[in-house]
Amino acid sequence: MKTGIRVKSYYKRTKIVATLGPSITQKLWDYKMFKDPANKKLADLAYQRMEEIFRAGVNCVRLNFSHGSYEEHQIRIDVAREVAKKVNRNISVMLDTKGPEIRLGKIVNGPQPIKMDDTITIYTLKEIDGDSHQFFVTDSTGTYNMANDVKVGGLILVDDGKLQLKITDVKREEGIITTVALNNHQVNDKKRINLPNAEYSMPFLSEKDKQDLLFGIKNNVDYVAASFINSAANVNEIRNFLDTNGGKSIQIISKIESTHAIRNIDEILDATNGVMVARGDLALEIPYYDVPYWEKYIIRKCRYIGKPVIVATQMLDSLERNIQPTRAEVTDVFFAVERGADATMLSGESAQGMFPVQAVYTMRQIDKKSELLFDYRRAVEFYFPKAQLPKYTKRIAKKIAKQLLPFGDDAAPSFKYNFVVIFTNDKPLIWTLSNIRPAATIIVVTDEQELLTCFGINYGIQTYHVKDINKAKINYKIIAREAINCFEPNEQQAVAFFDKKFHEIN
Repeated sequence: MKTGIRVKSYYKRTKIVATLGPSITQKLWDYKMFKDPANKKLADLAYQRMEEIFRAGVNCVRLNFSHGSYEEHQIRIDVAREVAKKVNRNISVMLDTKGPEIRLGKIVNGPQPIKMDDTITIYTLKEIDGDSHQFFVTDSTGTYNMANDVKVGGLILVDDGKLQLKITDVKREEGIITTVALNNHQVNDKKRINLPNAEYSMPFLSEKDKQDLLFGIKNNVDYVAASFINSAANVNEIRNFLDTNGGKSIQIISKIESTHAIRNIDEILDATNGVMVARGDLALEIPYYDVPYWEKYIIRKCRYIGKPVIVATQMLDSLERNIQPTRAEVTDVFFAVERGADATMLSGESAQGMFPVQAVYTMRQIDKKSELLFDYRRAVEFYFPKAQLPKYTKRIAKKIAKQLLPFGDDAAPSFKYNFVVIFTNDKPLIWTLSNIRPAATIIVVTDEQELLTCFGINYGIQTYHVKDINKAKINYKIIAREAINCFEPNEQQAVAFFDKKFHEIN
């Protein structure tokens, strides 16, 4: 009698998005520091770390524009693209906007203690030095009056909800809000403010966001992860800005992180190219116990309409500090993939954690294990027929996917093929092949430069560039073998390297 799960080596299909930060590119904040011979070891380490996370399984790098300068982000883009070329990987770049954020102003003398039942006065028009009894809040423009968007009895959440303030009085014209603390906490500069269920009166697309988007257009990023999307109108505002400024090819990934986004999810999905379930902020807007339901609901909706979905925030949070994940985190990542997420994301784990490479490798191993037991037949026969995709692409994709269905014991399935190589420039077909969740990696051979990095978050799709696709088709057996060899040796090398690393650490 067979017991346990027989693991078969194959190429990972679920994509990994990794946030870049000082853990990868070190504390090299500008080009003067980056090029300084005194910092050569740090610069070399930045290249080494980037190569290690790519070999460990990263498909898309994320730049968080809530932090960092343009020069800092430029260094990260340049290093990522240089290394991607070296390891022959088509790595996508995602720009994550700051969005309409509210943050604390200056807090004097370091973190200030706030005790439960303390009265806290918040100023929204008058800039003051903050302390344990009062502070100033505003958006990136410095002109936002938060008093217009709150009411007595409501909550103000500070520092990702670690401090909860109940509103007892509002003076809108003066821009003064009086609150009482519901718990103990320490506050510091620039911590985030959340207003659950509020209708924000500030402009959705700030001047900072516009400048950030222009930076992204200049650098040919593949995705914009749009923060605090609440409606289709928000998506369309970004789409119009991108289109009129030379960014038509950039895909918009709407971050679902508010009650309004949940309420308007259907219209957002219609307008956007894909979504990210941003569970951190979402849990501040809705009850935390409702977050798993909405994660599952949004993944299912995306599978029905044929759009990619990323699951993000605190997936392997403990790996910022520890070498192994908690069992709850392993289960979390596993079930995100099992439900049909296209990609899983690392935030602080790769940006500022102590073990960024191990975090990627760990996520990759969990993703692969979940893929091993994924219900591919149900994907083909139940989900895919409901997908809103072109009929001709669905017909082709179904024919391919049915041939790839695994066989054998459900606890130890056997896959017929590791790779399927397709020669095409047909973007809707590629999109459809990802949506059906085939039980093999689809290598797309293409001569269109634009297609190489535009599937960085789409399940199961890898791309291989040729100069002329028609000539490549004539020699399809040779080209197919070249394409497969591009991935297989690197996969084996990565497994050997990181297994060795892991055992050295432990």
